[in-house]
Parts: sequence; C-alpha cells; structure tokens
Amino acid sequence: MTGKRNTAINAAAREAGVAVTDMRDTKVLQKDGLIEVRFITEWMIYDCYIEQDTFEVLGFDYRPLPTDLQLTYHPESARSAS
Repeated sequence: MTGKRNTAINAAAREAGVAVTDMRDTKVLQKDGLIEVRFITEWMIYDCYIEQDTFEVLGFDYRPLPTDLQLTYHPESARSAS
C-alpha cells in the first residue's frame, strides 16, 4: 500500500492546505474502499476520508489541538505561561 499511502497523504495535505512536511503523527488506515488519513499539524488535528481507487476526498474534518497536546508538542509554551 506504499504507493496508495503516499498518494492518500498527498491528497489529505492538499485538502487541508498544508505541506506534507508539516504533518505529524500521520496514520493511514484502509477499510471498506476508503482510506482514512489522520494527522496533526502545529495547531490542528485532521481526519480525511479518501476513496481508495480515485483518491477523491469524500469527507474532511478538523479541530484545534487540545491544550495538553499543544504543550506536548511545544514545551516552550509551558515555560512562557509560568
């Protein structure tokens, strides 16, 4: 699935408007004709659902990264808040 995986990651990045290099903790799951790409950027969490044959994005969701995860990814924020 390496070729499909990379194509799906690129489709998800394009849909989110982010660079692939800005994606962290990327997870790719394939089931029932869909590929789900989940990833985190500096401030957001994304879920993208892609049709596995055409790589058309069928669903897309995003939300802010919870504060506790922001502190995990940006420990300098905890120091500046003190």
